[in-house]
Order: sequence, then C-alpha cells, then structure tokens
Amino acid sequence: AGVAGAAGVAGAAGAGGSAGTADVPAGGAPAGHPSPGRHAQDAITAVFFGEGAVAEGAFHEALNLAALWTLPVLFICENNLYAMGTALARSQAQIDLTVKARAHTVAAAQVPGMQVLTVYEAARQAVAQVRETGGPVFLELHTYRFRAHSMFDPGLYRDAAEVERWKRHDPVDGFRDRLLGEGLLEPAGWEEMSSQADAEVEDAVAYAQAGHDEAVEDLLLGVVA
Repeated sequence: AGVAGAAGVAGAAGAGGSAGTADVPAGGAPAGHPSPGRHAQDAITAVFFGEGAVAEGAFHEALNLAALWTLPVLFICENNLYAMGTALARSQAQIDLTVKARAHTVAAAQVPGMQVLTVYEAARQAVAQVRETGGPVFLELHTYRFRAHSMFDPGLYRDAAEVERWKRHDPVDGFRDRLLGEGLLEPAGWEEMSSQADAEVEDAVAYAQAGHDEAVEDLLLGVVA
C-alpha cells in the first residue's frame, strides 16, 4: 500500500514536538516482546521529531543513509509550526517538509495530525510499506502545541487568538465527541478514563520527584556518538 494515499494535506495535533526512537515489532507489541506468529525481521524503527530538527544536517544525513542502505525506518515529523519560538516560515525556505524527504528518494506524505483515525490509518499504511519494501518512509503530521514550549517561554511569537483557533481542533476532544456521538462510548466511561489518565500522570510525577540523580558512571550508557 502506498503511503502517499494515506492522507491529504490539512489539519494538524495538540501535542508538543518530541524527539526519540521506538522499535515497532510486528503486530504492535512493545519493543523486546515478540509477537506470536511473526518474525523479528518484521520489526522496524520509528523515529519521532519536530519540524525544527528538519533544518539540521543530521536529518538529511539520516534520510540519505536510510534510503541508500534501504533501512526499515519510519520517520515521523510532528510539525507544530514553531521550533521553540521560531515559526517554520521564518527559518526554512521550503515549508513542505515532504519535499525534503523526497529529495532523498524517501516515500513521504502529509497527514492531518489532529484527526486520530486519519493518523492511525496513515501510520498503519506507512508501517506496512516499510515492512513490504524494507526501506524508509516519512510522515509529516500537521499539529499544534497549545501550551508554551517550556516554563521560560512567554509565548510572544504567537497571539492568543491563534491558539484558541487551534484548540477548536483538539484531537482528544474531537475523538471523544465522535465516540459519544456514535454510541461507542458513554459519558460515564469517558469520565472514568479521564480520571485514570489524571491518576497516571500524578503517579508519574510523584515517581520522578522521588527519584535520585543518575550515577555518573551510567551517564554515557547507550551513547554511541
């Protein structure tokens, strides 16, 4: 299945930019846990980053090598329009980030990141394509960050009206309303899930605050370059 047909250009998702990698074994099981009936060869690597990283040389080096060596990597760019406080159009001449990926012969598509099911389907097709071809795929998810980039960010680079416009497309609220409207979720069920999510966050914060500094001798574990 071609990833280019997964979704058209539009919309965007209410999470801040992030960077990281995750192994995606066959069947969606957590990394390190083999899925029944599937082989380790089906595992791919998913890489998440914001649009600000696309301006860095490492982005182009990674896509070039992934294409050159036919590596099973799914590159996922969360384009929330601002790299910290710098608007995309103020820092990059080409704001269609799929163009940059295609320059390295990497299949690419733009996805409306505020639409939960659209993102799910685009990701499903992209993973299938990576497994089928063994080569990389690039997804640009159009999204938006509602809050400041950090506690030191006064947010002077955008006005409040812009933020409020984007909040009307909140993916969590939109998906909730769809589930409620189709009778797939009851209001009480939503409240229960919301409470569970709040409790999970509170537990995570408490765990972090009760933690201790990493041992000096462990600081470079896993660092390869």
